[in-house]
Amino acid sequence: MGRVNKNASEKHFQDEFVKELTKFRWQSPDKLNGNLHIVTVQDLIENWRSELNRINADVLEGVALTDSEFEQVMSKVNQISNSYEAAKVLSMEGSTGKIDGIYRDDHPDVTRKQITLTILKKAQVSGGDSSYQVAREVSTSNGNRFDLVLLINGLPLINIEQKRSDKTLDFAFNQLKDYYRDGEYTNNFMAFSQMMVVSSDIETSYFATPKSINDFNPAFVFHWSVSQKSEDGSHVGQRILTDYREVIEHFLMVPMAHQMVGDYLIIDEDPDNEENRRHMLMRPYQVYALQAIEKAAFGWDNPEKIPHGGFVWHTTGSGKTITSFKTAQFLATRTEFDKVVFLLDRRDLDEQTSKVFKAYSTYESVDVDGTKSTYQLRKQLVSPKSGIVVTTTFKLSKLVNELLDSKDTQLSDKKIVFIIDEAHRTTMGEMMGTIKNYFLKNGLFFGFTGTPLFDENKVKGKINERSELINTTEKLFGPLLHQYTIDEAIADGNVLGFHVDYINTGEFSGYDDLREQLIDALILKLPDKSKKEIERQVYRWSELEVEKNAVKEGVLVYQDQTHIPRVVEEILSGWQEQSQNGEFNSILTVAYKDRVVAYYHELKKQINERFTSDDVKPNIAMTFSFGNDHDPDDISIEVIEEMFSDYADFTGIKFLAGDKIRGENAYFEDLTVRAKRGGRGRNPKNIDILIVADQLLTGYDAKRINTLYVDRHLELQGLIQAYSRTNRVFGSNKEFGTIINFQFPRMTEESVNEALLLYGSGGRSSSVLVEKYEDAVKILRSTFESLVSELPDPDSRWSTIMNDEEKKESFKKAFKEASNQLNRVKQYYEYTWDDDSFGFSERIWLRYLGAYKNLFPREIESVIIGVESLKGRAKLQGTQVIDAQSLFALIDKKSSNKDGVIAINDNNLVLILEQIQELSDLGENELAESLKTFINEELVTGRLPVSVDFDTAFKEWQEKRKLSVVEKFANEWGIAVELLEKSLNDYNVKKPDGIPFHDEIAKNIDPDKASNEFSGSKLKLNMELSKVLPNWMQEMKLKFK
Repeated sequence: MGRVNKNASEKHFQDEFVKELTKFRWQSPDKLNGNLHIVTVQDLIENWRSELNRINADVLEGVALTDSEFEQVMSKVNQISNSYEAAKVLSMEGSTGKIDGIYRDDHPDVTRKQITLTILKKAQVSGGDSSYQVAREVSTSNGNRFDLVLLINGLPLINIEQKRSDKTLDFAFNQLKDYYRDGEYTNNFMAFSQMMVVSSDIETSYFATPKSINDFNPAFVFHWSVSQKSEDGSHVGQRILTDYREVIEHFLMVPMAHQMVGDYLIIDEDPDNEENRRHMLMRPYQVYALQAIEKAAFGWDNPEKIPHGGFVWHTTGSGKTITSFKTAQFLATRTEFDKVVFLLDRRDLDEQTSKVFKAYSTYESVDVDGTKSTYQLRKQLVSPKSGIVVTTTFKLSKLVNELLDSKDTQLSDKKIVFIIDEAHRTTMGEMMGTIKNYFLKNGLFFGFTGTPLFDENKVKGKINERSELINTTEKLFGPLLHQYTIDEAIADGNVLGFHVDYINTGEFSGYDDLREQLIDALILKLPDKSKKEIERQVYRWSELEVEKNAVKEGVLVYQDQTHIPRVVEEILSGWQEQSQNGEFNSILTVAYKDRVVAYYHELKKQINERFTSDDVKPNIAMTFSFGNDHDPDDISIEVIEEMFSDYADFTGIKFLAGDKIRGENAYFEDLTVRAKRGGRGRNPKNIDILIVADQLLTGYDAKRINTLYVDRHLELQGLIQAYSRTNRVFGSNKEFGTIINFQFPRMTEESVNEALLLYGSGGRSSSVLVEKYEDAVKILRSTFESLVSELPDPDSRWSTIMNDEEKKESFKKAFKEASNQLNRVKQYYEYTWDDDSFGFSERIWLRYLGAYKNLFPREIESVIIGVESLKGRAKLQGTQVIDAQSLFALIDKKSSNKDGVIAINDNNLVLILEQIQELSDLGENELAESLKTFINEELVTGRLPVSVDFDTAFKEWQEKRKLSVVEKFANEWGIAVELLEKSLNDYNVKKPDGIPFHDEIAKNIDPDKASNEFSGSKLKLNMELSKVLPNWMQEMKLKFK
């Protein structure tokens, strides 16, 4: 894919952009300016070679790298498969990037035979060996051209794609995606890219360079912003930077740009989930929170320079774990502090956070230690080695009590920073009070919470030794250091909003009925009042007041014997659609352990009644805090044995009831990991519906949970925390978290509004709640009307715009807007297809999907999720399914035997060709064209004997055509035909960068048998083949389905 030259306005924008960069320590050398002369990626490599020689002058002993030595370096570079692997190379030794194992050529001044080259020092921000250069209009061997590449020490760490202001940033995003698809960022020098920036003169966004084509996700593209404060210093929100000059001043300037790909980059080496292994970039609010804590810890934020604690309010789901880890890492590497202790209030979070922190710290210059006992905790705190210690409030308070009993003040003299997660759960109770008093002399305490406690929360609190009532987060930790509310996070796209539904399970038929029941009750209760007087009073009440008084008078009561079965029936009736056929899972939260068990039994009962042995049934599980012999609410051993047995039936893992370690603890650990994996649609051993009382409603991060069923009272911080289990950003299949409440509709709605007033921007108008279903459908209808205006007839007109790039882009934009909105509508609990309200039928929609597939065959995987009908839905009524198999059946039915060969008359041939055109209209144009050719070449000419099966004959014919193309490509590149064919057969279009048997192909390539311009050089053949092979594989798979 080539790029046309920039017009005058685009060039002017780029000139101004670069001029602005040079104000902030970026150099723009003429030798790297592709507007003055051709600049290629190879020129960047030669520039890097000079930088390597400069940075490593001592290691090189004054002798620059020879050609053969630099070839060794590039050989190692070309093995870097993607940005994630590059991030690890750039952090090989903590905060220093290195390339090792380079053997030196003989030279009289060289004494070291093997050397390690330093390529980046993250700590040398805007100083030391660091250099900052801008490369412009860099051409690639694939005919692409990068607008701007920001080089740090010669490394292409930041790519900037620019567009005119009349183009959306989506165009720039897709341009980078096309480059990635062309192999520009894999197994080559450009794989070092760590950050991508898309910019116009009116908008700029950034994202971490994805590790594969499938990881290009618009949901993880962010704006940079700055925190705003009012005249009195209070937080008034984030201001997104739109002017590119401000973006450069605050974000792309030196040293900030260096810090973004250094200090503010996180490598997640998740040991359990390959999907999570990637590098991430901190978001602006995370950076500002870290900087605010750093200032407080050193006293830089006050005239007296007194260090102090405080708290960070970042809404649940916005990435507090990353912020707190980076904060802990920053402070742990400072010599002013002896230790950083990350304090949690629950054992399960202790183990979970230790694992996450260790995954984040693999390539950092800091150690993370978990604590299994107070002995181990004391040992780590006494140790002179700096680092991060992860433990629980209970464990630390136990240790402090032991120290107090033995009058041991050794630890109290240490300078320790305490970072407290989920700080809203920490009140000034005995444990926290003991800890703070012991470390009062030198300890600093910083709280992180998504829902801080205010006076409105009416927490009882505790009076400390200084007679102070400690009942809010501020009183416990100190001032608010940084704030990022749920409204701000939703506006930025960093968390999802909620669609909250209130289900009446039949305890009353409606509010008029409830009024009548209430009037009858009040007449009996208040005999001194007349009936008319009572009626006037009740009819003046709002539905909320009616509901409250009905509860007060005992008119509205939820009886578990009838209520629980109705709730379960409601959940199971919508399970497949709500979970998108098991791709996502849900939590059901109820009050009290005994109700958890009651719901579990009712779900089991109705699942057995509703589903047959052949049906896909939801996997259910429950969890609660396992008590002890003195716990009045403890669950019997028989119930635990039943729970473990049921769990083993679908997971294959058996736990021992009554054994705390191999039973309850091991069960809970497995359950919390398994519930993050989505439902059984992804794996039959996954959990679909998880029933809890209080566990997992705070601090539990599971992106595939999309629904929370609530049959209990929640309010303020408890409500926001519980609802936020569903608000993690995931992708187009999850536009919002769904909350379904089954008790007291109007009272629950009031609780929601009160919580949003406290933790969002306020009440019903808060952006936390997504639009109502009816409004979402109106938006869908509008987007479809726009789509029709772009292509009135999808069946016959799509081919007329095939070569018109402008019309194709307009159609693509309209189609994606419609498909995204349709996908959003499908995620509502109320969704069912409605031709009248949608303004189009499902059959028409499939025609537009077909046009999109034909126009953009290589992109369909990126949107198909958004346009595919839910797998759990019934088949379309009255719509014939057209595919290859139905056509084969039709041909068999319409053909006859003539002299031992298959024959077909003209009328039937016309009918078949019409059906093939229908197949083309549904998006299978390549297959349709192949079928037409086959029919004309084989069927019409009488070449098919009656003994042959038509679909078998077509497949054999396709295989011959495919083999012919494979042989041609193999001969051109010097590859063994059998090996290339084997690789093609195993190739998966959903993993376009993964070439099966790639190493074997590279090893066995024969330069003497190749017939293209690179023949004779195995190195050049392999380098060029790595660029073209993924595209060729994808095109072959699409052509020969």
